[in-house]
Amino acid sequence: MHHSSCQSCRRTATESLLRYRKGDGVVRNQSLLQCDICERYACAECLQVYDILSGYDFLCHECARTFGTPPPGSRGH
Repeated sequence: MHHSSCQSCRRTATESLLRYRKGDGVVRNQSLLQCDICERYACAECLQVYDILSGYDFLCHECARTFGTPPPGSRGH
């Protein structure tokens, strides 16, 4: 399913909002990326690419703050 607006901030996906940060680099994508934990589609202002397990782990900022202690089997916020 293609999402055209961020499920965190509700902004429409534009070219600049599809440039995700990964450390000092940038990962460009054609559509919004999905958080690996809560499964919301988020723009580059609300999600970052991390190198935790696979090198391309996608976490929204809310989940990134709580990573390490997520309740087992929980989804969403």
